[in-house]
Amino acid sequence: MIDNVRIQIIRRSSWIGIVGNGFLAVIKVVIGFLSGSIAVVADGIDSSVDIVTSLITLFTANIISEPPDIKHPWGHARAETIATKSLSFFIFFAGAQLFISTIRLLFEGGQRDLPGKWAVLAAGISIIGKIILALNKFNAGKKTNSSMLMADAKNMQNDIYISLSVLIGLGGTYYFSMPMIDRLTGLLISLWIMKSAFVLFMETNIELMDSVSDHSVYATVFKAATETPGVVNPHRARIRKLNNLYDIDLDIEVCSSITVLKAHKIAVQVEERIKIALPEIFDIMVHVEPEGNVESDEQFGLTPKDL
Repeated sequence: MIDNVRIQIIRRSSWIGIVGNGFLAVIKVVIGFLSGSIAVVADGIDSSVDIVTSLITLFTANIISEPPDIKHPWGHARAETIATKSLSFFIFFAGAQLFISTIRLLFEGGQRDLPGKWAVLAAGISIIGKIILALNKFNAGKKTNSSMLMADAKNMQNDIYISLSVLIGLGGTYYFSMPMIDRLTGLLISLWIMKSAFVLFMETNIELMDSVSDHSVYATVFKAATETPGVVNPHRARIRKLNNLYDIDLDIEVCSSITVLKAHKIAVQVEERIKIALPEIFDIMVHVEPEGNVESDEQFGLTPKDL
């Protein structure tokens, strides 16, 4: 996908998330307070955090669209991964705050009233709204292959389950006439939010550690190199991801008696074959060595036998 088109899709999806979550947050917090439902208020707080996450994706879209410069010769693509990591902290903080406030409400004394039935309407509106927002983020993330948008889509998907749990909790509260159920539901929601934040935090470690989640790409690279005429012993492959693109370094050996020009042409052919096998390429660096070359200080990268 052309970078400009990708950035526009990310921006549009972010604005939809900001407006949509803003509407849902106001509805749920206001109705939650008026109806006395802690669970609905908790759901509204979660939606308000989603406004922040969409603002982060919008801000990040502007950063990654910047061209390479003297401080960032590789470009600004890694900002998307950093933004995804930041989202996990915002989400966890919201869950922790909700957990603490709900625990306090569970242990404080006094008579607890049943939540008003307007809370059910707020939960129903939330479910419909979150389904629309989750589909928007998921489709945009799939089109752009954006880890940041896919992470936000998972967050929205979790929100659907949260709103469903609120609805079920309210139903149990009315059926058993026990306001405590509403508080317990709010507590479970807070734990779910924190768990989602932790999973999101861990997922971004792969890219920040210069690795890939799909190890089959190494086999694809070695296959493309091996099938190139004149290539011997492809080795020391190092592959990492920058957002949706692969950055590949590979060493190959060629006959030591051929000219530099011919060796260069072979390297170019390797690059072309890899790009056919893996279209989403950021950059490829093919290092050419004479056949049989041995360097004892080579420490990094994988060979076919490592797979």
